[in-house]
Amino acid sequence: MASNPKSNDDGPLLLDSSGGLSTDESVSREMLIDLIFDDPSVKAHLRDAAKKQASSLVDQAHFLTFCKSEIERRISTPALAPAGQAQLARLYGYIENTNQVLNRFNKATKPNPDAMFWPDPTRGGPVLGDVLPIAREQPFIERSTKIGSAGSCFAVEIARFLMGHGFNYLAPETSFDPETGVIMMGTSRINPEIQFSCRWGILFNTPSFTQIVENAFGVHALPEILIAHTEGEEQFYIDPYREGIAFPSPAAYRAERDRHLANTRDVFTQADVFVITLGLNEAWRFIPDGTYISRNPRNPALTGFLDHRTLTVQENVDYLQRFIDVVRAHNPGLKLIVTVSPVPFMATGRADEYHVVTANTHSKAVLRVAAQEIVERNRDVYYFPSYEVVTVCSPDIWTEDQRHIHGDAVARVMKTFAEMFMTRGAKKLMKLAAR
Repeated sequence: MASNPKSNDDGPLLLDSSGGLSTDESVSREMLIDLIFDDPSVKAHLRDAAKKQASSLVDQAHFLTFCKSEIERRISTPALAPAGQAQLARLYGYIENTNQVLNRFNKATKPNPDAMFWPDPTRGGPVLGDVLPIAREQPFIERSTKIGSAGSCFAVEIARFLMGHGFNYLAPETSFDPETGVIMMGTSRINPEIQFSCRWGILFNTPSFTQIVENAFGVHALPEILIAHTEGEEQFYIDPYREGIAFPSPAAYRAERDRHLANTRDVFTQADVFVITLGLNEAWRFIPDGTYISRNPRNPALTGFLDHRTLTVQENVDYLQRFIDVVRAHNPGLKLIVTVSPVPFMATGRADEYHVVTANTHSKAVLRVAAQEIVERNRDVYYFPSYEVVTVCSPDIWTEDQRHIHGDAVARVMKTFAEMFMTRGAKKLMKLAAR
C-alpha cells in the first residue's frame, strides 16, 4: 500500500501538530494519495479535485474528509462504483490505522490506564511491589469451570490454589495409585496429593506437552521404556517420559498405563480451561526416534541414547502449536492459559560456554517469546505473567536456596491469576470462603 514519499527540494518534510504540512501542503496531499490509494483513475481525480479546493484542505483531517466525499460521489456512478468501493475500503483502513497510531500512547483508550507507563514512585506512581501487571482482564473462570493443568514444579502452586479455593479442578489421578502402587517420588502413600491433573510428572520442555496428547490420542505413541533404579534398599522402575513417577514393577507399569492414557484423554476432552507452565529451554532428545524426555538423564542407562538440545523459539512455537491442534481436534472450545515458570535452572548443560545465570536468562527469554507467539496466532489462548509477577513485581522473591519462590511472591501470582481470569462472582465467593 505504501509508496516512496516524494522529497521536497526546499528541505525536509515538516509536519505541524495537527498533522498537516508546514512546508508544502501539496506535497502532503501527494504523499497521502499515493500512500492510501492504488487505482490510477481515482488518484488522478483526487489530485485534480484537490488542486481546486486547496485552500480548504488545511490538514489531514480535512483532506481525508474531502477524499471520502469525492470517492462516495464517484460510487454513485454505476460504471465507477466497483473501483470506488475498493478505494473507499482502503481509505477506511488508513483512517483506522492512523487512529490506532494517534491513540497508541493515549491512556484514556486503554483498559488499564496504568499499564502504559513504567511505575515511577518519584512521579507519584506505585512501587513495583504493589503492581499486578495486568493490561486487560479476561474474566472467564467461574467456580464451576472445569480446569486442568500441567507443567513444571511451579504449576503445582496453581493446582493447589484452585483446589484450595473450591474450584472445579480436574484430577482423576493423585500422586499415588493404591491399585498398582505407582507413586510420584517424594509424596506419601498415606496422604496422596494432587499436583497436576494426571500423574504426568513434572514437564519442563514444550515437546513433553505435545507428546502427552499425541500419545494419549493415538497420534504418535511414545516408546515404552523402563529403567531399573535402586534407592537404598528399594528397587523400582522409571519411565523417562514421566519425570518422578516410580513404578514398583513392569507389570504395574502396564496395568497403570492404559488407565493413565484414558484419564489423560478425559481431562483434555472435558476441560474448559487448561493451564500450562513452561519451564526449560534445554532438553534431552531420545536419538532413536527424536522424542524428548522431560529432564536430564540422571540414570546413566540412557546416556548413550540421548543428545542435548537447546530449542529455538520456532521449535518451541511449533511444539506448542501441535499441542493445541491435537487437543482442539477433540475439544475445540478449550481455552489455554500459557505461563513461564520463574523458577530458574538447577543446572545448565551449556556450562562450557555459558554461566547458569546467563543460560537461564536465555531460556526464559526464548520461552517468553514463544509463549507470546502462540498467543498471537491462536484464539482463546492467553498469556499469564507469573514470571513477571515474581521477578519484577514481588518484594520478596527467593527462599534461602535462591531458586525456589518465596511464599509471598507465590501469593502475589495467585492474586494476579484471580484478578485476571476470574469472574466477579467467582472472586466474591473466594473472599467469602476466606472469612
